[in-house]
Amino acid sequence: MNQEQEQLFDEYLNGCGGDLPTEKNFVKLFCGEANEISLKKRMRKDWDALSKANIKKDLSPILHKIHYIINLEHEKKLLPKGGIKKVLFWYSKIAAILLLPIIGLMIGWLLIGYSDHLQPSVVEVVVPLGARIKTQLPDGTTAWLNSGSTLSYTIPFKQRKVTLEGEGFFNVRKDSIHPFVVKGKQGAVRVLGTRFNIDMWPDEEVMEVVLEEGKVEFIPYGSQQAFLMTPGEMLVYNSFEKKLTRRNVNPQHYSAWKEGILMLRGENMHQMARELSR
Repeated sequence: MNQEQEQLFDEYLNGCGGDLPTEKNFVKLFCGEANEISLKKRMRKDWDALSKANIKKDLSPILHKIHYIINLEHEKKLLPKGGIKKVLFWYSKIAAILLLPIIGLMIGWLLIGYSDHLQPSVVEVVVPLGARIKTQLPDGTTAWLNSGSTLSYTIPFKQRKVTLEGEGFFNVRKDSIHPFVVKGKQGAVRVLGTRFNIDMWPDEEVMEVVLEEGKVEFIPYGSQQAFLMTPGEMLVYNSFEKKLTRRNVNPQHYSAWKEGILMLRGENMHQMARELSR
């Protein structure tokens, strides 16, 4: 990179690159294949400098944010060919370069017992409209999040509790001692190890849980009663009417969105418009 490109890179590292012309120049910088070697050297130089600094900070949220960036899956059919794809390609390369030094720093702190003094911090995964995200939680659980959804949890992740606003599919790692809990406006779902889809938006009264494998319990908000579900079952709860219904369904029809497939199952026009907007 020349001196002007170095200055542009510094502006973005310091959060000073917000105007449109600068944004375009920054995109061009990442699109040029000729800059690959110099970009790698620059990123390595910055992270080497960071690793030598005496930083008293928990980098777990940063690591999980990088996982989030790496696993961000924009639907390929919606992406235009050319420049934007190159930008995503370069960002994935940069994320991979950054990942190894961070892991090294974290392992070092763990070895000296720094983890005993970590302060709780919140990790939030926000899915842009028109995108889907596959991410792995600290306990090994895999989560797929649909367009417009938000998932948040606390680090350290000892209690295995997450808050969901939107729609997600979870493949929960089994732990009989520490149940996995998904909380939302309408209630909570408690599991030990299972695969299930859950649809619980904060601006709606109705939520849905579809169980694919294992067992889960649904606990309505403000209630102590737990409703046990079995595979192939769908539970629908209306928090305004306090009404719960069950029926048998094909679970794959309700998790097809993970593959970019929109399944319409007799919804009214309002429901169809809501699904399409997301």
